Amino acid sequence: MVRPRYVVAEAWSIAKSSPRQTLAAVTLIALALYVPGLLALLAKNLGRVAGSRAGDPAAVVVTLQPQADARVLAERLAQDPRVRTVRIVGSEAALERFRRAYPDLGAALAELQEAPFPPALEVMLRPGAAPAAATEIAGAARLWPGVESVEAAEEFSRRFRDAVSLVRNAGLFLGGILTLAAVLSVASAVRLALDLHRDEVGIMRLMGATEGAIRAPFWLYATAEGLLGGSIALGLLYATFRLATAWLARDPHPVLSVLWVGFLSVPAALLLPAVGAGAGLAGSLLSLGNRNTRRVTRIA
Repeated sequence: MVRPRYVVAEAWSIAKSSPRQTLAAVTLIALALYVPGLLALLAKNLGRVAGSRAGDPAAVVVTLQPQADARVLAERLAQDPRVRTVRIVGSEAALERFRRAYPDLGAALAELQEAPFPPALEVMLRPGAAPAAATEIAGAARLWPGVESVEAAEEFSRRFRDAVSLVRNAGLFLGGILTLAAVLSVASAVRLALDLHRDEVGIMRLMGATEGAIRAPFWLYATAEGLLGGSIALGLLYATFRLATAWLARDPHPVLSVLWVGFLSVPAALLLPAVGAGAGLAGSLLSLGNRNTRRVTRIA
């Protein structure tokens, strides 16, 4: 049986023997996990916006220009037999709704001098309306004077889901590439450490040491590298979140604030150190094949 104290002491000795390679591997792992973690944080907050709209019954949202007569346009929309109700949402009402949906931003939005949301009309359709009714009404309303923009709820939701999915997939893609680079970096660091300790490995083999006794310190060394890199990535991500929220508290912005409402959940946050430890272990397994240990034995 390999003693834990021996494994920890040898792993620490390996780390001290190649400090530059250890620092480079830890830094690369931290950057490799920070970038996808940042994109995951943005996707999470964007997804919260999509979820907040899930219960909104409006089928069409008509954004008006400041000089438009909201009541006249609402009556024009209500003349369509497919329309059940038209609700006028002023700038103040839209701001109050936003505050209720995002109470965490109350302090930041309290300093706004004026409501940043333009007036809008929310159109609810009758239960028997055709599926294409919202799109047809939106297309017709876009041509009216005083209308800034028109969005059908289905079209908006689809675009929003596509945007959130794009951010999430970009994070996964970059995370996969950077994690692979981190694994290779750890493998290189372990290979160099193995070469620096070739005399010690050779003596242990001559004395009948098992493969586990020889490789366990290198496994622990690489796993600790990954765990440290993942923890640093988590710390950097949280520091970025705190800096962003502090900056937005001083200079509120109704759009950018949505991206920094909340931090990652505890399981998602702990996933960064776990993935880092897994990447480090994978790098050590890649480097410590039978072929490499036998080469070290012959050199010794």
